[in-house]
Amino acid sequence: MKKDNQTEEKEGKYTFMQKLLYLFIIPLLFTVVVMLGYLTYEGKNVFEVAQTFLPEKEEVITSIEGQKEQETTSPDENEKGRSSQDVILLERKVSEKEREITKLVSQLEQANKRIEDLQQQQQQVKASNRELAKLYEGMSTKKAAQIILELEEERALLILKELSTSKTSSILGQLEPEQAARFTELLAKNE
Repeated sequence: MKKDNQTEEKEGKYTFMQKLLYLFIIPLLFTVVVMLGYLTYEGKNVFEVAQTFLPEKEEVITSIEGQKEQETTSPDENEKGRSSQDVILLERKVSEKEREITKLVSQLEQANKRIEDLQQQQQQVKASNRELAKLYEGMSTKKAAQIILELEEERALLILKELSTSKTSSILGQLEPEQAARFTELLAKNE
């Protein structure tokens, strides 16, 4: 009899949590498991159906962040946010301008190199004209005048500039008056 009394005493001593667990939670979990098994057997994915009832994560995050900002943001913090955005925009503009400056500097360097190349070519042309002028100095004026007439006008002018004044005047004296006048006019313009 003592054993029966002991079991009765134990049965009567259930706590509220134990009663809740045995009477509601375990039967509820059993029902949910049976329903999930049945729905899976029918070919329905319960988790996909449940996803349709949940809001998208981005909406939840943005709404939560918006609420937090409204609660915690003071006018000073709004100004700080704006000023930091302004700083970021200005930094972007500065970096763009730096890239433009770098590009322009490289273009300037290329232009300077091209100028140097052209100056070297010009010096080579002047040197070759001096060499030709030396040849013409040694020629007879009649022969030199005939050759000057056959050359291109620009080349002839460059050679005449390099010749001595006496040689140039004697060559021009050998030309017809119209041609001599033309070369004299061109020589006067180029000096």
